[in-house]
Amino acid sequence: MTTPIIKHRIDHPSAWKSSDFKSQDDYAFDLEPRHIKALNAALGKVRKAGLGIDDITKANFPLDDIQDFIDQVSYELMDGRGLMLIRGWPLDQYLLEDIGVMYYGFGAHFGKGATQSVIGDRLGYVMDHSDSEPLERAYRNKHELSLHTDFNELIGMLNIRQAATGGESQYASAIAVHNEIFATRPELLAPLYEGFHYHRRGEETPGQEPVTPHKVPIFSSVDGVLSCRFIEGYIQPAAKELGIEMPAYLVEAISYYQVIAARDDFQLEMLVEPGHMTFSNNFVTLHARSAFEDDSTDAEKKRLFLRLWLDVDAAESRPHAPEVAVYDGESITKQEGRMPVYAGDAWSDYENGRKLVT
Repeated sequence: MTTPIIKHRIDHPSAWKSSDFKSQDDYAFDLEPRHIKALNAALGKVRKAGLGIDDITKANFPLDDIQDFIDQVSYELMDGRGLMLIRGWPLDQYLLEDIGVMYYGFGAHFGKGATQSVIGDRLGYVMDHSDSEPLERAYRNKHELSLHTDFNELIGMLNIRQAATGGESQYASAIAVHNEIFATRPELLAPLYEGFHYHRRGEETPGQEPVTPHKVPIFSSVDGVLSCRFIEGYIQPAAKELGIEMPAYLVEAISYYQVIAARDDFQLEMLVEPGHMTFSNNFVTLHARSAFEDDSTDAEKKRLFLRLWLDVDAAESRPHAPEVAVYDGESITKQEGRMPVYAGDAWSDYENGRKLVT
């Protein structure tokens, strides 16, 4: 089902461009001692109750003392720019496991942690594993990623350790991109609203087709609210799996979309430093990463980010078309004995696909 095309400029804080920001301070928030104190108190409650990551909820990780901060972050993600940088996570004061608990508990106040791969990881460890498995999912390798969204509404990325070189993060507003296409090539909006099938990259559940039976729209509108879902690297393998060519009009529209998103006045690039967290809304914000290199094979010295995928409660979620779903149910289902690697003939041309998948 194709949703109505929005045929006007969208004036909203989420329609930002990189040229709107004078410095990082324009979109950043610094944690204060009272925030750390509240996180530490909640960590103590979790430890006392003997809870694991999967057991943590908003209720058992209380942050009442900093509810004003929680409300501010929620507003910015759901009704504001759709992007925040939160600086000052106290990495030097806690063990990595405790940082993970505080980070996950913080995220629980905005949504439910979703599984990120078939191994069932709700707290993702973004580290390069390509030396042992070259077809690892992109959050487990070191290659460049082009601008895309992920599958869940909110994504958090907390830097624990920096790479020796590279690994810059890029962000762009999908709403601003829509505005630019409407202003300059409005005829290209229709194919973007139509979308295309997505490949499930070998992480479909038993009995589930490797390709979505429906087309996943890049842009969609519900009740006049625009949302985006875009992962080009899942579109190309779907066409190959189905034995069909991507329509020329869609290829042109995607190319134009990507050119705009990557323009210097649209794309915001930053080197996220250790102790800094980016938090964004996948329905309005695209993200990417440059390639990086570690200078050690020691896992405790490699570049490491902690990643959260959060599903927002339906009553508070941004209105969006059901066709944006790529997997049935709650994101990717945990499957015993499986690893998050690209599987199937559609992934044989790895050099072509690795920059475009997540």
